Amino acid sequence: MKSGGFGEILHTNTVRFRVTGSGSLNLFLRSLDDIRNQELVPVTMQSVTNREPNVLANFKEQQMQLELFTTEIDEFFTISKIVIFTKPVETGYPQ
Repeated sequence: MKSGGFGEILHTNTVRFRVTGSGSLNLFLRSLDDIRNQELVPVTMQSVTNREPNVLANFKEQQMQLELFTTEIDEFFTISKIVIFTKPVETGYPQ
């Protein structure tokens, strides 16, 4: 089955990224129009690191957006890579 078609239901199970900074990085997965949301485990950032954290998720939607943010003053982050692991699990919603 060819994947990547519009309308497929995708299961997002992991987010991996290369991030440096200070403070705590909060992560959310959101469906379009914020109908469904999932808060992921926050990541404590370091100024120098050789690790790319894997953050587990369990999110099924046609499309999703990843929101990354900090909440405290003087926290900052730099992201150089984001990998989102998804898998098509359904061809679409029933008509």
